[in-house]
Amino acid sequence: MKTDAEKTIEILEASERVADKILVNKQEIIDLDKRRQANREALRELRKSQEGKHWISVGNLLVEMPRKKAEELLVKDQGVIDSDIERLRNEQRKLVNELRDLEHLSPAKGFDMKPLARDEMSALQANLLNFR
Repeated sequence: MKTDAEKTIEILEASERVADKILVNKQEIIDLDKRRQANREALRELRKSQEGKHWISVGNLLVEMPRKKAEELLVKDQGVIDSDIERLRNEQRKLVNELRDLEHLSPAKGFDMKPLARDEMSALQANLLNFR
């Protein structure tokens, strides 16, 4: 049978582990967002350029490739980054609720909400205009 002090220590350790995961995820989201921004800037410059070949960095390598191939690579990388950020944000919501549960607090209200998709928003606006 565990004493109250041992139970308290277990709860504190569990909440610290979850809090550490939250902080690690937050930093990873920030890093991915910086990478996404740099990709967006590179893609914009690539589309403005008239040159046939461009130098891009792939990992630690600097590679010269045709403009079309470089653009495809950047667009694909942008999609991967966006999905990673979304995955981390979803995980973050679960971790925050888990931490609040460990602290015996009610779940954060509105924290698990998701924005409306573009088609949902346009349908909503179209219906709201009919009620005016």
